Amino acid sequence: MLAELGLPADSAIHYEEGDPAQAILAALTREKIDMLIAGALEKEIVLHPFLGNVARRLVREANCSVMLFTHPEKKPKPLRRIVFIADHSQQGLVALKTTLMLAEAESCERLYVIGIITAFDEARASIAGDTTGITTHKPNHGEEDPLEEFVLSAGATEVPIETRFIRGATGLAASDFVRSVEGDLLVVPLPKSRETVQQLPSNIAWVSDVIPCNLWVVR
Repeated sequence: MLAELGLPADSAIHYEEGDPAQAILAALTREKIDMLIAGALEKEIVLHPFLGNVARRLVREANCSVMLFTHPEKKPKPLRRIVFIADHSQQGLVALKTTLMLAEAESCERLYVIGIITAFDEARASIAGDTTGITTHKPNHGEEDPLEEFVLSAGATEVPIETRFIRGATGLAASDFVRSVEGDLLVVPLPKSRETVQQLPSNIAWVSDVIPCNLWVVR
């Protein structure tokens, strides 16, 4: 099996017993793993692929980065279109730089860096009396574009990048966008959490349920 995967013959293989999700999570902590790669084991419900129970727990509870593949293959197709959800944090910037390195290695045709604007975000901004930063369209000439600034702060790259603001009643509109551009990989930066089950921000909470394509949670 190791030879088929192109891995060194002396690679360690761990066998665990009990509940699959709990066993994997325990091994991640015990072995101090930095990144977990697994199959998504999704199921189609009303045109939206939903994560299986094990994958859902890994996204929410793993203390490391998680990459889930919807259709694992020995000879996978290149990741031509990648969608990155920006959060404008320092950790998010590091995740974007890491994504750019992957995009270059994959000869990515286009990287979409998106901001998600929900009805809740707009209502909160309205209550605060300041909607300046809540934009639902590409800014007009002369206006500052926070997504453009975020991308530029990651440094020079040969990867074609397009920024988009995605507006919807919920963050699930971003999933529809990923499907509309036929995204191959969705990248979601998340801070490491000390809690057993991480509470995801409301605008991206859907990523622990719906998977529009391969998913990379960067912690």
